[in-house]
Amino acid sequence: MKLSNSEGLCWTLWLLVFSALPVHGAEHKPYQIFPGAMVVLDPENSILLDAKNDSYDRLGPFKYSLDGTGLSELEAAIFILAKSNSSGRYELLSGNISVRYKIGTDVNILAQDYGLTISRHFPKIRRLFLRANKADNLQTKTKILGVDRRVIKAKLDRVDYNQSVR
Repeated sequence: MKLSNSEGLCWTLWLLVFSALPVHGAEHKPYQIFPGAMVVLDPENSILLDAKNDSYDRLGPFKYSLDGTGLSELEAAIFILAKSNSSGRYELLSGNISVRYKIGTDVNILAQDYGLTISRHFPKIRRLFLRANKADNLQTKTKILGVDRRVIKAKLDRVDYNQSVR
């Protein structure tokens, strides 16, 4: 579907205005993202944590450092540490946005419109996983994608501690 210049300009302005709206309170964002945190897969429980240090903890077979120090970067996973604003629990995000889209949507244009990269695509079930360049704007892009007319549902992709992603 090709947009006219005026439709494209209106769409771009709408996105800019929507993304610039202030967000009041934690209830508007489901997670507090920790972009500087380091997450390490440690299924053997071989990395010892200092029980007195609140910056380190364990999530299933993963261990994390809130400030990104103290864990070997060689073992670091590609996950994002987040704290749920509704439950107060730490969770792992894959860094992807799970998108269910409408029939007839050009997924390459959808990803391009938001400056995202397609990490996985399942056309038979119209499911797409998009990756943002920075964890900082992951929630904003998810929220804006959620109101796009081509999208049925957009949500952050959480990691199950049994090492499967839902």
